[in-house]
Amino acid sequence: MFQRVIGTIAGALCLLSAPAIAQPEPVPVEVWADTNQVQSLDMAPDAERIAMLMRRDRAADPELIIFDTDDIQGSIQAIQTEGLIPQSVFWANDTHIVVELILETEDGGRPVYLPRTASYNVKTKKWQSLVRTTNRPNPRDPMQEFMGSLGIGEVVASLPDEKNKVLVSHTEDPGESPNYYITDVRNGNRDRVLRSGERFSSFTFDRAGQPRGAEEYDAARNRIVTYARISPDDDWKEIGALNADSRDAFSLVGFFNPGRPELATVVANEPGRDATAIYDVDIRTGEREMLFGTERYDAVGVIRSPRLSDGAKIVGYWYSDLEGTKPYYIDDYFGGLHASIEAAFPGKDVSIRRVSDDNSTTLIYVTSPQDPGSWYLIKDNKVAPVITRNPEIPEEALSPQELVTYTARDGMEVSGYVTVPRDMEGPFPTIAMPHGGPWVRDEKGYDEWAQMLANKGYAVFQPNYRGSRGLGKKHWIAGDNQWGLSMQDDVEDGINKLVEMGIADPDKLGFFGWSYGGYSAFAAATRDNDMFNCIAAGAGVSDISRIRGGLAGSRFLREFQKPTISGVNPIEHTDKVTVPMLLIHGDFDTTVPVEHSRRWVSRLEAMGADVKYVEIEDMTHSPFWYEQNMQWLPELFEFFDTKCGF
Repeated sequence: MFQRVIGTIAGALCLLSAPAIAQPEPVPVEVWADTNQVQSLDMAPDAERIAMLMRRDRAADPELIIFDTDDIQGSIQAIQTEGLIPQSVFWANDTHIVVELILETEDGGRPVYLPRTASYNVKTKKWQSLVRTTNRPNPRDPMQEFMGSLGIGEVVASLPDEKNKVLVSHTEDPGESPNYYITDVRNGNRDRVLRSGERFSSFTFDRAGQPRGAEEYDAARNRIVTYARISPDDDWKEIGALNADSRDAFSLVGFFNPGRPELATVVANEPGRDATAIYDVDIRTGEREMLFGTERYDAVGVIRSPRLSDGAKIVGYWYSDLEGTKPYYIDDYFGGLHASIEAAFPGKDVSIRRVSDDNSTTLIYVTSPQDPGSWYLIKDNKVAPVITRNPEIPEEALSPQELVTYTARDGMEVSGYVTVPRDMEGPFPTIAMPHGGPWVRDEKGYDEWAQMLANKGYAVFQPNYRGSRGLGKKHWIAGDNQWGLSMQDDVEDGINKLVEMGIADPDKLGFFGWSYGGYSAFAAATRDNDMFNCIAAGAGVSDISRIRGGLAGSRFLREFQKPTISGVNPIEHTDKVTVPMLLIHGDFDTTVPVEHSRRWVSRLEAMGADVKYVEIEDMTHSPFWYEQNMQWLPELFEFFDTKCGF
């Protein structure tokens, strides 16, 4: 039977030091379909143990693995998770691991994945559920009875000042908002800190687990309002808002100064500033003090100390430049540590994941476009590899990626990334792959789909077209109501730039996008210039008049985004489609309903057009399981290999 790491971490360690090869064999499709074999790796505060999730067999569920840091090969334990599927792990203290799990069940013939959370004591080897119910279930309602007896919930946050406690959200009634409890990881005892209602969409809790921040969607003024309070006994007070018209950003990050509870830390725009910055806001007066910002780039968050004994200490800030998210340290110790690690791994992105309470041991994570991600331990000034995220994909099989900047046809400056097939000469058949969202961004770094296509000999272009976030307010707003218009121009103009650079072959161009990227694929198929030889669309919007809201994650953000969505409606122009198309969609997609693809396919088939449709049963908006990936990835590879004239 196929073994992911031959049953031990030692097998993965060997892959970290494999000899370089000039032209590697293509990575099999089964490997691309079975990604993230290792994930959620964390080190105990005393640095004695590491916990992680790992899949050792093809398409298997991840297992909880624990091993000693001073005897990795001789101490590996696989911990059974009682029939539940682990999703993430972290150490609450030296003896207790908190594990997020899902229970796979069904409702109305559809699969349902219900979150649970539990702690595992490495000394007693016993599990403790961290969700339980005090409600009396209704025996006439099977789902309520099921949820009432099982307890559905997940960890919201660890509590810096309470090493034995975590904050847990618990949905006790189907269709209702969760309640929040401070829960003891040792015995499951809990105290409720918040009973949710219908008013707020989300809450922010302080370091003690008390609800001190909340968000509310104001439909009348189309804005997302942020509230805060100094203590749970106080009334909520508005401290800022994200307005759809002005698009001045405002989001609450947290409460980090226990000596000054009146201060809330936020990410916001000041009037006249294009880039966001980090501020402390006085809840009483609304006055702001800037903590960190740059003239050009958005500040996006805070860096909390990776040393658990530091509690909620802020050691730096995150900002977003053209390449991606970057750290800026204000703490001398961690700033120096990060600089020394960067020097040891030139050309790679490094992050400090955990530092032991005595500073003797550091767990780091290293990644790059040609490294799916690898964990290392630093101890006694020596660096030792632990494991890589995808042991089956050697670094030598991956391709380099470069930042590309260009001027769009209307003069706007745009950037993106091109992944170029390793050890091959251009110009290349090139695939445009715009990101979804559209209110997100791509970053320079390892991208599974880009590497997958580059491994087959295609250059891959990922533009941060106007409308992408994280690149300043001007760039974000420029995408409003420009779907299929200037947003689409940005994709084409980037491809033209690659042609000028000798990277892209103008006669061998393809297109592949998912979600908003799928919409962009439909729009590309209806343009008059016939720029692309073939087009693939995954979970794409074909009819913008049928979007119930935006494509953002929460209901509130979708309503906020909806007024910015207009432009070309592809379904009205199917008669212009002249190139082969491949469509992929899950029949259980609630973000972009499957009818978007079904209607498109029906119209193209009536025209006699060259179209193939892959509909995946029970798949939601994106592929998640190996079995789902194996239904569409081989079709995508065959499509680009046979339908595009490359």
